[in-house]
Amino acid sequence: MSSPETTRFGKYELLDRIAAGGMAEIFRARYEPAKGVTKQVVIKRILPHYAENKSFIAMFTNEAKIVMGLSHGNIAQVFDFGAIDGDYFLAMELVDGHPLSKVVKRARTMGIPVLPPEYAAFVCAEMLKGLHYAHARLDEEGRPLKIVHRDVSPQNVLIGYEGQVKLVDFGIAKARNAGSEETAANSVKGKYAYFAPEQARAKELDARTDVFASGIVLYELVTGQLPFQGRMMDVLARIVRGQFQKPRELNPRIPPELERIVLKAMALEKGDRYQTAEAFQQDLNRFLSNNHPEFTGTMLTLLLQLLFEEELVKDGRPIQLPRDFVERAQKWKEPLPAPVAPGNRDESEEPTEMVAMHDVKVNFTPAPKFDDVPAPPPKFPWARAALLLVAAAGVGFGAVTLVQRLRDATLEITSVPAGAEIVLDGRTLPQRTPTQLAGLSANRTFKLELLSPGRAPWKNEVPLKPGQHLVIAATLELLPPPEPPKPAPVLVPVAPVKPPEPPPAPDIVSWPVAKFELDATRHRLELATSGAAMVTLEPKLTYRVTLQGKPPSSSWGFYVVSDGGAQPGTFGVDPLQIKSASKFFAFHVPASVLGSSEKNETKPRSLSVLIEGGKKALIKAVPATLTFPASQRVTVTGLSATTAYELTPRQGTPPAVAREKGASISRVVVGTPGGLIIAPMDESTRIEGATSFWVTFLDDAPDDESGRLQFELREVKLPRKKRR
Repeated sequence: MSSPETTRFGKYELLDRIAAGGMAEIFRARYEPAKGVTKQVVIKRILPHYAENKSFIAMFTNEAKIVMGLSHGNIAQVFDFGAIDGDYFLAMELVDGHPLSKVVKRARTMGIPVLPPEYAAFVCAEMLKGLHYAHARLDEEGRPLKIVHRDVSPQNVLIGYEGQVKLVDFGIAKARNAGSEETAANSVKGKYAYFAPEQARAKELDARTDVFASGIVLYELVTGQLPFQGRMMDVLARIVRGQFQKPRELNPRIPPELERIVLKAMALEKGDRYQTAEAFQQDLNRFLSNNHPEFTGTMLTLLLQLLFEEELVKDGRPIQLPRDFVERAQKWKEPLPAPVAPGNRDESEEPTEMVAMHDVKVNFTPAPKFDDVPAPPPKFPWARAALLLVAAAGVGFGAVTLVQRLRDATLEITSVPAGAEIVLDGRTLPQRTPTQLAGLSANRTFKLELLSPGRAPWKNEVPLKPGQHLVIAATLELLPPPEPPKPAPVLVPVAPVKPPEPPPAPDIVSWPVAKFELDATRHRLELATSGAAMVTLEPKLTYRVTLQGKPPSSSWGFYVVSDGGAQPGTFGVDPLQIKSASKFFAFHVPASVLGSSEKNETKPRSLSVLIEGGKKALIKAVPATLTFPASQRVTVTGLSATTAYELTPRQGTPPAVAREKGASISRVVVGTPGGLIIAPMDESTRIEGATSFWVTFLDDAPDDESGRLQFELREVKLPRKKRR
């Protein structure tokens, strides 16, 4: 945490800056309504450089409109909103705990790959209570507010040390009376890995959208990974098709009853899901009462004390964990069993309709090297707990404290592969990995070496402190294979014939898709090698360019290059006047490439280039066909010819640039059955009468492109024609 430059902020005193995000910063603050009466709160304040941004202010105001009217035990309460010296802020309840995302990450760091089913079910059930309350809220006239959170994720769920579960961050929530375009039904906002299918399609959202996202959260807690992973466009495509692995195929320990609950929450069609967050919550409560009737919020408190012991001890807060909880927690560190093959599943389980699977892996953070960081991450003190349990045996099974100074330390060693030989300070030990070495002398550094046949030795120096339980996770790399013997020389060596590489597959996306991307390094038409007609011009002169013959169709295009950049266009009836240009390209796109059923023009046209004043004329033939592979463009299919669409190109991350000076691409070419369209950046271009179209950009200088373009596509309702 860092202290703010100014401690006073209106009636609040800012104590520590907890975090800073993309648009706001969060402070722990103190409020003193009367002398001697103080209350700690959280201040969420828009960053100064966004204070003039109307869209951010609108989003912030929308959040205030929604959350100021919410009062529920599972929603972090907001009780003040306004602006101080032009800085907009929210004052909200301080939850003494951590985000669910940090809880899960800390558990994995301590070797607990997934939350036990009862903990995951309890957390999600509490979260769903808050969601149902928000979904069911009415305005002052008794009308439904229709609040949809739209950003349910582990980052927006807080877990308190007292076992509380609270939903936060309604910044992009949608409500009937929010009054902001930022909350429009077809706005695609939120973390795309937690999108519902209708959210990925930019369709109308309702409470069942939050139900789907809550199902993803539960899926992640019990399997250790997200159901949809990868690049944004790949993830959105899998979401709209419902492609993900069933939870028990990743973690066979998940009870079948809990898997059925997850799959119902994540049903592809909204009508097949839980229709309310309350119905979802009731099924989770039923699962808990049938399988874990003893579970309460107190057990969640114990879990947080286990995971964040170091922070609590540093703050001077005592930690007490029951003996049976410590023993049960140690079993959570067991690796997940092998996935269940489809033929080995319990035949009594109800089948659920899912589609093609995809391979995903959990990425655990590797153990740090001791010369890279000052101290290892906090781990659960198993050795201290074991000694304390022995001491507690003489006085019964009451709670025992973990905050004690112990002289010895424990070293827990795991390796990939397991079964590695352990050499400690030059002495080979009888144990093999995984194992624990207890009773080690502290305040010294051990030399540790792990050996496994066929793999390179793993070596490191391990400093140990009194009472420390240190976990070492080592990966032993495979040794390179021995070099094969050199073949005997032959008199006539025959060079192997390398088969020709197949052309890259075309990039096709299917409607409905709200967004797709174009890669500047691949999706481009290189005019110099495609067969386009090219004329070299003198930048100091002014030219008049005419495409001779009958009036050209919109499938004839040009591309003019100057020092300031390059611009595409399509020929019209009137001649073009060109200034300060060094090159001029002219080309024709065949009807087959445009997707048109009309007969293609077979005869080339003539390009007339005349210097202003009639001093010189250059006639050049323009080919009637153009070499244009499908892999050099992105094609969108599945459209309706009776529906209009709006396409908006925007710069991606990183921005798409071309040419030696790194100029940003400012216009793209859209191919439709009606002809070519030049679409400028950040502007909407209408497409009508097409069942498909494609996009690309033109380029005359290869090998200097980089970055990405992002396209937004949406339907446009056409006005009805008036009857005469």
